[in-house]
Amino acid sequence: MFSALSDDTMFRRFLRSQKNLTREDAEEMLRLDDADVTSLVATVKDHEEQAVGEARYVTDSTGRIAEAAVVVSDEWQNRGLGSALFTDLVAEAKRKGLSRIFAYFDVENKSIIHLGQKFGFGLASKDRGTDYSVMKAEIIL
Repeated sequence: MFSALSDDTMFRRFLRSQKNLTREDAEEMLRLDDADVTSLVATVKDHEEQAVGEARYVTDSTGRIAEAAVVVSDEWQNRGLGSALFTDLVAEAKRKGLSRIFAYFDVENKSIIHLGQKFGFGLASKDRGTDYSVMKAEIIL
């Protein structure tokens, strides 16, 4: 899925310009046997099954707070898939007893801002050293 994403979608997901996943990103995306990682993948089956969206969170050392990210392939954007994936991700976080989810996003990413408003995310104080164009939002579960 990631190799087919547009430059803009890759930037919105990783908050940096890149054409392909870095080795570190690929290793992180494949780290699914870790108890700290929860990943939900949306797939479609045409001739073969392919991923079209992913929502994930990674918990901190307490296991109560998680950083979340959502990405939807370009051809499936604006169809409600990101909302559906995030709804299921929040439900899973609540089921596992998490207390808070936060996410970083580019200030010009209108899709994620809309999604955040829909789910009741509030703007959080930015971490020191964070780029001025990156915002942090969080929701108490």
